[in-house]
Amino acid sequence: MPDIIGKIYSASEANKNYGSILSSVELSSSQILSLCGQTSKYIMFNIKDGKLSILGDNRTPLYPIGFAVDASEVYVVYSKSIVEELLKSGKADTIIIEQRKDVISLTNGQQTLEMGGWCPPICG
Repeated sequence: MPDIIGKIYSASEANKNYGSILSSVELSSSQILSLCGQTSKYIMFNIKDGKLSILGDNRTPLYPIGFAVDASEVYVVYSKSIVEELLKSGKADTIIIEQRKDVISLTNGQQTLEMGGWCPPICG
């Protein structure tokens, strides 16, 4: 298992490599930082029917509060540290969680995080 899951690209490079954005959900950068504080290694994202859900280590539900995660649902996994790095380098007040054809990417300012893993198998 790699030490760091995810790679930061310029937004234009991500669009070229991973295709156009099909749908997206926006959250405040401070909210994502707060969620990162509730997990130690990984943060996982899924967009289903336009609704965002976020998990921490071992598929612990983080967002929205009180939701139940379906065991069969697949999430994209990023290392907590690379998400924090994206927020620091992007310097924007909001983060956009983007559903593309085969991936979920995160954009903050002119920086986009991609190359996530999948849960399962990396969940924890």
